[in-house]
Amino acid sequence: MYMSKRLALVLAGAVMAALMVAMTGVASAQDEGCKGDIVLDPGHGGTDPGAVNNTYDGLITEKAETLKVALDLKDLLIKDGYKVCMTRTTNEETLSNNERYTYANTTGARVLVSIHMNGSSSSTADYTTTLFGKWRKDKALANTMFQSLSTLPSASGPGTIATKTPYSFASGVLLKSNMPATIAETVFITSNKEAEWLRDGRKMPDGTVVSRQHQIAQKLEAGIRSYLPTP
Repeated sequence: MYMSKRLALVLAGAVMAALMVAMTGVASAQDEGCKGDIVLDPGHGGTDPGAVNNTYDGLITEKAETLKVALDLKDLLIKDGYKVCMTRTTNEETLSNNERYTYANTTGARVLVSIHMNGSSSSTADYTTTLFGKWRKDKALANTMFQSLSTLPSASGPGTIATKTPYSFASGVLLKSNMPATIAETVFITSNKEAEWLRDGRKMPDGTVVSRQHQIAQKLEAGIRSYLPTP
């Protein structure tokens, strides 16, 4: 009887431990305990793929491509001298908006940039824009990031990408973050031209192959540097 009770206690403890792991598993894959200047929030993740380009059998997903951009951007910003925290660092994490802004608010960061790629029923639709929550807190950052993204080369022809003026959007990530925040809807992943570039890169006139993810990361870096001078 004593052994039975002891076994029950051990099993109960194991169950509680498993529940704690389940509850904290999301945070453990973030930059846990990070204190920084900038929070990068790769959109979607885990069971939420975000927008998907079905032309390529679902292999081009918003969750995967935004993480690639965020990791590239993080490296660029660190080289610039910034301290950077990320809401997620793998594609296995499913995060709610509450978890994203709650984490961001623990970092003491000065800006939050949530990285997304848009979707449409049209395979040719493509433009860049940024979103803001609170006009006084967020709009200046959204405008600065938009100005930088608007210089992205067009994926479908000569010149720069089409644009849509930044607009207000009631997202908890924007409204409940303590710092200026913006959602960058960088490109349309459902555009076949964008998907090709994201998948294969593109050969430039000088013979070099440039990844679309790196181009986007560079434009986001330039926007952040313009808004937030290097510490």
